[in-house]
Amino acid sequence: MDYDKLLRQHRKKSLVNLEDVSHKIDLGREEIKRIIPHREPFLLVDRITGIDFSRELITGSRIIKENDPVFQGHFPEYPVYPGCLEIEMIGQLGLCMQYFLKNRTTKIHDNASPAPVRATRVVGAYFLEPLLPEMEVILIAKKLEYDGFFAKMIGQAIIDGKVCCVSIGEVCFLD
Repeated sequence: MDYDKLLRQHRKKSLVNLEDVSHKIDLGREEIKRIIPHREPFLLVDRITGIDFSRELITGSRIIKENDPVFQGHFPEYPVYPGCLEIEMIGQLGLCMQYFLKNRTTKIHDNASPAPVRATRVVGAYFLEPLLPEMEVILIAKKLEYDGFFAKMIGQAIIDGKVCCVSIGEVCFLD
């Protein structure tokens, strides 16, 4: 698969029309904590808003708070959300997607628990527009490959219909 071509292809256009996502859901941070290992202050997905099993993708959102401590140093005169955290937001949504695809459900079961996982690489990323305080970021993650151990996904961070970041990342599931 030509990953750079795939990244370039999705620099301008959303991976999916949000209205076309087959299952609309509304899950918040407490539910998300049951399926991924991240916690405050590093839980970077606020809501899961949709899942599409046939396209193997998920949608969600995050509001970037003005008082996020990252802005104290990045950058005091012009606060911009760091690119590495944009990739992390997309990656965390991708981990959520794995739960839903594996269990073929739109619900989070009572016995759900985070899968042990490790990031293995960032295949590539483009940062096209800055993410600023108080913006609501729409997140999309789409499965590319999964061999039972390693998984690759492409994702986007979108503001007002504009793709701000597109990235491809890889993780390994340790279970």
